[in-house]
Amino acid sequence: MSRFLIQPVAIACLAFGAVQANAAITVTDLGSFNGSVAVTFAVTAPNVATSGSTNAGGFRTSLDGGATSFETYCADLYQFVGSSSDYSLVTGAAHYTAPHAAANAAIGKLYSFHNLVTNATSEAAFQLAVWEISYETSGTYSLSAGTAQFTSTAAVAALATSWLATLPAVSSFNVSVLESPSKQDLVFATPAVPEPSTYALMAAGLLGVGFVARRRSPKR
Repeated sequence: MSRFLIQPVAIACLAFGAVQANAAITVTDLGSFNGSVAVTFAVTAPNVATSGSTNAGGFRTSLDGGATSFETYCADLYQFVGSSSDYSLVTGAAHYTAPHAAANAAIGKLYSFHNLVTNATSEAAFQLAVWEISYETSGTYSLSAGTAQFTSTAAVAALATSWLATLPAVSSFNVSVLESPSKQDLVFATPAVPEPSTYALMAAGLLGVGFVARRRSPKR
């Protein structure tokens, strides 16, 4: 994980520790993290067709009036971002259903490998990648072809394209979405927590290493 993502993710984990899924949540939009870059978009069937221009970047978000904030990205091209008290928290799997069911895993992979976002260009590229994954149904992620197409500056488009082309095989992040009927839905991800059985195996492995090391220690 990049050092630039550790603090927002930690805050998100703390913030959502006290939030129940589907409970009403007040989300406050505190603006962008590092600015934004202008983009154009066009999505077609099986999406609800729409096109236009907007700005892309990461949002600084807080919950229920909390003093801390964390970074989210837009998962919605049909509404405008803004503060609202009608948000609910759902899993990525619950939000991304057919024909976009593959998006949940792909966004987790995007966070797993390409989460170094430190300026307006990289945040805009990350947002374009999230949108492309969220709305593309052709099976291939391309900003210039398929059911979701996006244009921006050469630097933003090139970075987003390179990230989409190098998604890892496995995701190490869990995707969550803040859904609202009146405002843009917001997506974020947190590191996946190992299952209890995984902890048991890790503990057994550490004990085994300690035992072997002790057996090999020279006698005094």
